[in-house]
Amino acid sequence: MKIFAVGLNYDSHNREMKRVFEASEPVIFMKPDTALLRNGNPFFL
Repeated sequence: MKIFAVGLNYDSHNREMKRVFEASEPVIFMKPDTALLRNGNPFFL
């Protein structure tokens, strides 16, 4: 399983966190399933 996520996509939250980073394109990152799953348990959405 691959998990793709989009970061810094809420402008109001970025202002709240006092971030000065402004991306012209979405920041996309991946998380391996091992970062979320333990002992091979299934993951349901």
